[in-house]
Amino acid sequence: MNKIYHYEIPAGKYDGVWSDGFNTIEECIEECKKACIELEIDYDRRDVKLFLADADGIEECTEEGELAG
Repeated sequence: MNKIYHYEIPAGKYDGVWSDGFNTIEECIEECKKACIELEIDYDRRDVKLFLADADGIEECTEEGELAG
């Protein structure tokens, strides 16, 4: 089973940008960085997050695709 990656970017006071799924963490990171540039948000902000969705649910992950924290 493929694990699907997503990103979330805070784009306003009450909402954010949640991406469609990506098959690899590399694709997810590349698109997240592009979206951050368009939104004029620093990719390195703590509230810019990557997620991994698998059969067990959705969990935050690192740039290596491993579970965060």
